[in-house]
Parts: sequence; structure tokens; C-alpha cells
Amino acid sequence: MGILGLMQKPQTTRMGTYYSRDEEDVAPRQMEIAAKLWNQVAESTIIAAVNTQQALAVALKAPTRTIYLLTGDPLSLPDMLAQTRDAGKVCLVNIDFIDGLSRDKHAVEFLAAHNVAGVVSTRSDTLRAAKALDLITVQRTFAIDSAAVQATVRSLAQFLPDAIEILPAPVAPRVLPKFREVHANLHIIAGGLIETVQEIESLLAAGVNSVSVSNSRMWVI
Repeated sequence: MGILGLMQKPQTTRMGTYYSRDEEDVAPRQMEIAAKLWNQVAESTIIAAVNTQQALAVALKAPTRTIYLLTGDPLSLPDMLAQTRDAGKVCLVNIDFIDGLSRDKHAVEFLAAHNVAGVVSTRSDTLRAAKALDLITVQRTFAIDSAAVQATVRSLAQFLPDAIEILPAPVAPRVLPKFREVHANLHIIAGGLIETVQEIESLLAAGVNSVSVSNSRMWVI
């Protein structure tokens, strides 16, 4: 089965939507927008991982509807975020890669003030701050050994993000069952060390929901 056939899959339920203690504090319109953005991410088979300004220009014209932003600083980010919105893309900022920002709640508030859709990080405290602002949360985890995988499984009992990104991608099919045993509907993204479209097809066939890639030749859907 080709990549276009594999992309036909059931809609994923968002796992980490934030609700305030008083649900009336959350505007219905804001919740509607957040749900729409998450659905666009959940339906994105390929996520464009962008690490330069030049790559962003290519990603904005590519078919893929979700962008990982792995570059920028407080001066350049507002314009890059505005460009992605104008192009109809959902932009998730990997805050661990951004220059000039710490990974605390104030950095998350800065991104939220500029209408970022979501935050990617290895740090649960950073993602908690993002969830509190009703942003999409993606937790990166490096599946380097069994201990690292078990540590991530345990962390999911304390904080449940909208998605988990497993790195490197080739090991994702082997470890994702451990995450799905705990949370059957957890959205799984695989990233890193992907070189061909055939590898993407294999990952999707193995149960991965989305794949993040930096090679623009693979930003095909």
C-alpha cells in the first residue's frame, strides 16, 4: 500500500486539552479553535521539520499542513508564526531549539501571545505550562534503551501530552506498543534518521500516526 492509502485513518482524539477549574473561564470560541488546530495536526501524516528560514519558505508552499519550527529567536519568531498562519499551516515550536528563550512558563507565554498553535519539548514542566494555555503539547522522547522507554511510560502517568514524538524514527515501531498499552489512543509521531518515502510508508503501516522529516523532498502530503 502506498503512502496516499496509508494516510486514510480514523481521526485521533486530542488527549491533552486543558480545562480551567471553572469551565466558563474558557471561551467556547477558543476551545473550538484549539480543537480545529489539533485535528489538523492529527490528520497530518507528514510534518515538515523546519530548521532554517529558507526551509520555512519551502514548507509554506508544500502540501503538508503542519510545521515543526526548530529555529528562531524572539525577534524572528513573531514573523515566522504569522507566515505559517497566513499559509493555513499549524505551527508547533520546538522550544528546546529556540535561541534567546528559556524553557519556562514565561517563554511559553511569549509564544502563546504570538498565537503559536503548540509546543514541542522534552520537558514536562514546559509542556504543562503550554497545556495550561490550551496549546497543543508534543513530548519528545529518545528511545535509546529500555530504561529510557520505561521512564517515558512512567512520566505519562504524571502528565499526558497530546502526542509523543519518538526518536529516532526507526525504533518507533518497536517501542510504540509499550506506550499504547498505557494509552491506547495516544498519538505517536516518529522523527529522525528518515531517508526515504518507503521508510515513511513502513512507519505508518506499523502504527505510527505521523512522521516528522526535515528533507523537503518528502513533504509530499
